[in-house]
Amino acid sequence: GLVPLQVCLFSIILPAFATVIIAGIKIPVIGKVILKGWLAGIVAVALYDLSRVPFIINGWSDFIPKIGAWLTNTHEPDAVLGYLWRYAGNGGGMGVAFFVLMFQFRRSERIILIGLLYGLFIFASLMCILVLFREAQEMMFKLTPFTFAGSLIGHVIYGVVLAMIWKRIKRQDNTIRKF
Repeated sequence: GLVPLQVCLFSIILPAFATVIIAGIKIPVIGKVILKGWLAGIVAVALYDLSRVPFIINGWSDFIPKIGAWLTNTHEPDAVLGYLWRYAGNGGGMGVAFFVLMFQFRRSERIILIGLLYGLFIFASLMCILVLFREAQEMMFKLTPFTFAGSLIGHVIYGVVLAMIWKRIKRQDNTIRKF
């Protein structure tokens, strides 16, 4: 509640996005890693969302449309903006971070374990926010064993899928494999 998401979008996120794009243009091999990470993150979050469907059908409120309201600084949920943020921003952005880290540290052994740990790190960060900030549960979702399990499963899927895609790309792409 300190800074509206809309303000963060224009003052932090879009400038950071522009910086990443510029870095990708100036250093093409990094640009390739960034693009592939972004696309992998979108695929991974789509599979995460498939795992959420049974939980949503059984009562877990879908808070993603609320993100659209936060972006427009209104109280009107907007599913299109919310899911655009989730896929292009959250899923894609965290996919970029994972791929750049893997590229930088040249990790290939135990990549599935690293992906699992990455997904669990994101999950643990979300849980900390939900536990430490009372408003977070009001804004997103109440933390119950049911929502805990749904979120845990989704984040595990997300991290493992990123790792599997990285492993495949690293095996197939000479430019990335050389580094």
